[in-house]
Amino acid sequence: MVVIKDVVPTFFVQDTCRSAAWYQRVLGGNVAFESGGYCGVDLGSARIHLAQVEAPPPRGTSYKGAFYLRLESGVDELVARIEAAGQALTATLKNHDYGMREATVRDPDGNDIYVGQPT
Repeated sequence: MVVIKDVVPTFFVQDTCRSAAWYQRVLGGNVAFESGGYCGVDLGSARIHLAQVEAPPPRGTSYKGAFYLRLESGVDELVARIEAAGQALTATLKNHDYGMREATVRDPDGNDIYVGQPT
């Protein structure tokens, strides 16, 4: 029987050290491992991978990615942490009619992180 444990999104970045430092400073992540331009960052029980690319994407394309960080609680606290770290939100924190309180932040490589929790 196949049992899927979780999904780990991978973002392509220009500098894994810079990106890992951003995820630590802005979202409170912890580097789980590093290996030659590739690293894993834990965000609570969630993990993301950062893969360093040597060149920008081909003209007319991008490496932009996104993920949704769904919280059980503490979205206001996390958004306050993001803003206290000097990072602007790309979508302000607000309640939505579909029962979620959400905001969006963009990392240095243009990847979007949606954060939210049920209202």
